[in-house]
Amino acid sequence: MLMSFPNIVKPLLKQLSPNDYPVLNSRLFFEIWLSFVLDSSLMSMRALFYRLNHSGIEVDMSTFSKACKTRQGDVFSRFYVELTNQLKRQNQLAHR
Repeated sequence: MLMSFPNIVKPLLKQLSPNDYPVLNSRLFFEIWLSFVLDSSLMSMRALFYRLNHSGIEVDMSTFSKACKTRQGDVFSRFYVELTNQLKRQNQLAHR
């Protein structure tokens, strides 16, 4: 049986600290990027921040921009490798 995407991603997000940076923590930073990449209805980052701010998540686009300049891409690389490994394992189980 295939796992849903949220069930695959939630354990990864729980690995990230919700309070490691005072303004934009690693979990929120990654969730913002993941939302932008996966939501095909978003045409711009501005549209994403509009949606976030109107749903009660107060994030400023300039804060996110500053975070992008100071954060390393290690988290993205690590999660990509982990997601790829999970998919390979699921694919092997499905073909047995």
